[in-house]
Amino acid sequence: MTMIEQFVERAEAVSAKVVRVRSGTEADAVVARERERAGVSGFSVDVIHAARGIASTGTCVVEADEEATRLATLVPEVSVIVLRTSDLVPDLPDLAPFLRERQSAGCATCTSFITGPSRTADIERVSAVGVHGPLELTIILVED
Repeated sequence: MTMIEQFVERAEAVSAKVVRVRSGTEADAVVARERERAGVSGFSVDVIHAARGIASTGTCVVEADEEATRLATLVPEVSVIVLRTSDLVPDLPDLAPFLRERQSAGCATCTSFITGPSRTADIERVSAVGVHGPLELTIILVED
């Protein structure tokens, strides 16, 4: 199984929708469709770009240094994350050089790890989706 296939499988296993495209133009078309689809339901949509993706977990790593980016990972009902296949790493330990580089550059104020739509459970283990973040997550995987 390739790293891309593993990422897709893991992301879909946690209820993320993954759309594979070949170009930025195709990614823009998917964003437009997602905005239209969510708008029909009255949902808000935000689009963010992932700096890295972790194949073994289907996780998107977002540099959320700006307040607008942090809010985009938490506030809308639908999140769309754009991730380039060249930014995939196999496992969490393989992300360490990227994190060290951000830290040494002095820009690592907030890095978000996003794996699927928001899920939480109360003390009685009653599961809820979308309480602390998006109800839906679409990942646009741009193959390069």
